[in-house]
Amino acid sequence: MKVLLRMIVTLLLLAVIACGLIIWYISPDQKLDLSYQDIDVKAKAVEMLKTRKPEITLNGSELNELAKKELLKHLGDIPQQITVTGAKFHFSGQEVTADINGKYENLIPFGAELKFHMEASGSSLDLQHESTSVKSVRIPASWLNLGTITVHLKDHLPDMLTVDHIEFLQDGAKLTFKLDWLSLPSLLLK
Repeated sequence: MKVLLRMIVTLLLLAVIACGLIIWYISPDQKLDLSYQDIDVKAKAVEMLKTRKPEITLNGSELNELAKKELLKHLGDIPQQITVTGAKFHFSGQEVTADINGKYENLIPFGAELKFHMEASGSSLDLQHESTSVKSVRIPASWLNLGTITVHLKDHLPDMLTVDHIEFLQDGAKLTFKLDWLSLPSLLLK
């Protein structure tokens, strides 16, 4: 009887240690939040006026802000047991990686990496969710699938600017516009 009791206590202790190690392993490596800032298009329009080139380059940091804003709209697509507490997007050409912090059942913190493929569609950037992994463990798509996150660039640009072409850069994107050059100074007066 004592041997059986010791064996049960030992197994319970090993289970608690294993759970603790798993929680430690999946915990986030960095502090992230969901706050974002709107990008300053007016300064970029002034630069366009100076260079007389109808193009704006959005760097990875600016694209991160736009993607975080759109991610907030997709939080309802995530299973209810998962709460996203932070995100940071990294852009490399058409490949996008998002570091995500969250909590499972509002109790267990975790850090995950989501991979996206980015395509241009008119004046929008479509980020198609491809895979999710927690550390080196790949999570099945049936557990967490965000589908497509669409960043509508037109929502962040003045009406007079129409995106003609999007070129993906190593750390960002270059937008080329069709525009009425005579209406550009009115943007600067606002």
